[in-house]
Amino acid sequence: MRRFSNRNLLWTLGLNNRIQPISSFDSRGFKASAARLNGRRINGATSSIKTANLYIEKADGSVHEIEEEDLFRYTRYRWMYVKNINSTFSLRVISLTTVFEIRFNESRELTARYLKFNLENLLDVAIKAVGNGATSCVKVLKCVEGLHNKAFLLSMNNGTDIIAKLPNPNAGPAHYTTASEVATRKYLRECLKLPVSHIYAWSSDRTNPVGAEYILEEKAPGRPLGELWRSWPRKWKLDIITQVVELEKTLASITFQQIGCIYFKDDLRNTATLSETLETDPSFSQSLRYELALGPLTTAELWKDGRSNMTIDRGPWDSNLEYIRAMGTNEIRWIEAHATPRMNYHRFMDEKETPDEVLALLKRYMDVSNYLVPPIIKDIQSKVLWHPDLHLDNIFVDPCSRKITRIVDWQSAAIAPLYLQCGVPKLFRHHEPVADDWAVPEKPKEYDRLSEEEKSKVDYDLESETCHRYYKYQTYKRNPRHWAALNQGHLSLLTKPVWLVSGVWQNRDVFFLRQSLIELFQNWGEIESTSCPCPITFTQEELKIHADEEENMSGVGQLLKTFRDEGLLPEDGMVDPEDYDQARKNCQKYKEIFLGLAESEKQKRLFSKIWPYQDSEL
Repeated sequence: MRRFSNRNLLWTLGLNNRIQPISSFDSRGFKASAARLNGRRINGATSSIKTANLYIEKADGSVHEIEEEDLFRYTRYRWMYVKNINSTFSLRVISLTTVFEIRFNESRELTARYLKFNLENLLDVAIKAVGNGATSCVKVLKCVEGLHNKAFLLSMNNGTDIIAKLPNPNAGPAHYTTASEVATRKYLRECLKLPVSHIYAWSSDRTNPVGAEYILEEKAPGRPLGELWRSWPRKWKLDIITQVVELEKTLASITFQQIGCIYFKDDLRNTATLSETLETDPSFSQSLRYELALGPLTTAELWKDGRSNMTIDRGPWDSNLEYIRAMGTNEIRWIEAHATPRMNYHRFMDEKETPDEVLALLKRYMDVSNYLVPPIIKDIQSKVLWHPDLHLDNIFVDPCSRKITRIVDWQSAAIAPLYLQCGVPKLFRHHEPVADDWAVPEKPKEYDRLSEEEKSKVDYDLESETCHRYYKYQTYKRNPRHWAALNQGHLSLLTKPVWLVSGVWQNRDVFFLRQSLIELFQNWGEIESTSCPCPITFTQEELKIHADEEENMSGVGQLLKTFRDEGLLPEDGMVDPEDYDQARKNCQKYKEIFLGLAESEKQKRLFSKIWPYQDSEL
């Protein structure tokens, strides 16, 4: 497949000014406890109230009136779809530094985010939780939607505002997801004194009067950092980076004895996976220590697609190796029970990809698993609690003092080895590789001759790279445990297979797991303390087939990156509803142009199959 620079590719495809860009593509049977109010159990709502006025907040900040049904539906994005709603096409395309994941099945995606609940009972519970003379809710504002939860700003007649957070069906396992988040936040707030929102009431039992799990919490003081970041001077941004590093230092300073998620013991009484006490170094308050325990992970890959009914190992685990091997064993059991042959046109045009091929790959994973734990470096093997998705909208700040007021969205936070969780947070991470030095990046010599648009891009990139470097410098200076993990050059060779193994079949990550194991095999000498030969091998034929698949995938990846950079198609398949029709028109035009690049009928057939925005079963 031919490769092009972005500029030459656009010229070759004839896209200059021919196709209208899209305006914007903004980028996650257990009987639970009864609802709880400030630590006390409550029986649910009994009063009758008049429904409040209903509104929705759009991504641009505008507010619009809505019907009650719009509270339950996912309305932020639409998905480029496939006709067969029983089949979802997923493609990960690797460009220079980015992995794009594209899923196209609108019916399935919307169903996974539809949540019906009893609004009147939710408001009753909220009124009781607020107290202080509140007798009614006068306004319900559906906040800008994330991919896994619904959040509502509830305004009471006494002037109090609180947030109601309800997990969508795709957020994670019933009961465990909410129960673990609440317990984790109590630990963070009371033991580590981190700026985490106060919870008024919560329930992890979907059979409650609300008809859904929920968390009622204070409205975070301040404003989301995402509303301010682009307009702030560099000095203010660097100050925020320092504050984040200090928060991470606090997290890294407390180590645990096991891998898992934090729960209240009462929420794990009917399970077999429960640690007696939450042991940490250093230890914390005795009362809370005996109230909390470690239980199973809540990551969706361990529960979805039939796994919730399977007996698999979700933790807690005493050692890093136990965790690594459990991920492989779990996936082997699921594939043996559920996977069926399917087409993978990047690999073969006329042969199906079979579960047996993946099982053979997973055997290699298990054979090398003993070496996926880094050399004995205590700091990077430490089991720590870490924020799972730190981005600009998960940090609230006081716009005057520029101090962090709250860190939100701790859903699915887990205690795991630091080397598997470390990294530059998304909000400070540069989109290109960054050199390992502290030098402040400078403008190119030809900067003054650039157009205003080109200067703007250079300025943005320089600011992004500066923040990335400054974060790493502050981590080196203030958080030695995290720095020890960040500074392990070969670490990705060990971590990639572990990241990819869970859900490898249904996530269509088989290529990437194979790639990670091939890289491990080819770079075996870079792993310290490995005098023995690599326990896995790949034949020349296997390497050739994999290289052909990589060429097909990287060719499409180059096209997608170009379309993304020009704002012509969404990188993740999601579009704003008002842009949907234009996106479909663009998609059809691009597909025709893409097919026109084929140099033979056979290649054209291949191109038609691997084009990611399909409208038929793949």
